[in-house]
Amino acid sequence: MTFPNKDTLLVIDGDILLYSVGWGSEDIEQSWIVDQRIENFFKRLFTKFETYNYKAYLTGKGNFREQAATTHKYKGNRKPEKPKWYKYIKDYLLHMHNTVVIEGMEADDGMAMNITRNNNSILCSIDKDLWMVEGWHYSWSTHNSPEKPLRYIKNDEGLTLLEGKRKKLIGGGYPWFYAQLLMGDKTDNIVGPKGYGDVKAYKALQECETEKDYYAVVKEVYEEEYGEQAEDRLLENAQLLWMVKELDDDGEFVMWEKPE
Repeated sequence: MTFPNKDTLLVIDGDILLYSVGWGSEDIEQSWIVDQRIENFFKRLFTKFETYNYKAYLTGKGNFREQAATTHKYKGNRKPEKPKWYKYIKDYLLHMHNTVVIEGMEADDGMAMNITRNNNSILCSIDKDLWMVEGWHYSWSTHNSPEKPLRYIKNDEGLTLLEGKRKKLIGGGYPWFYAQLLMGDKTDNIVGPKGYGDVKAYKALQECETEKDYYAVVKEVYEEEYGEQAEDRLLENAQLLWMVKELDDDGEFVMWEKPE
């Protein structure tokens, strides 16, 4: 069987679509133009992968990360304003497309669980946080980022520092998760140890070979930065950054646990 094929499931980040079309349509007055922009997005994906099999994900209410964040408000640095077409686009996706709303966590978690249990699915998103999830990934082009080709991210993908005018760290699997623990995430107001950008995080982790190695380095950095609060700060950030990939037998989220 070739991959992708007509049965391949496109797992689509509806949150990104909601805001990208929304903010890009602020000067639009006619709803049919907004409809067309949404349909053009789906059409491009269907054409690229030659399948109409898909599911889009939106974030609903009750994100557990809001309670887990105790030192800095989760996404507290974001402006509360929403695009003027926000409600319209959300309703359109729910009524005109195969879209689900994820409650209690985020659309990212729903997508992560999907590709974890289905190796014939492709996660379609431009969100780099999802790189920690093993499976097929695709990112479309944006105004400031080129299209990234379809790639399979392994759980132990590792880290690479791209050379250029501005060195950029990329990676996948659990190494990417530990790199994020050092770098934090400004977009979501997740604050890591001071001074750890792409280059410093890579240098700190480049010799690591196992997950225990990655954890040991990150733990040491947190201890140097936060002292007696290191364990609590590390656990807090881990809960915020970790993508939920599965539920336990009681339907509870399976969260990150430090390697033994």
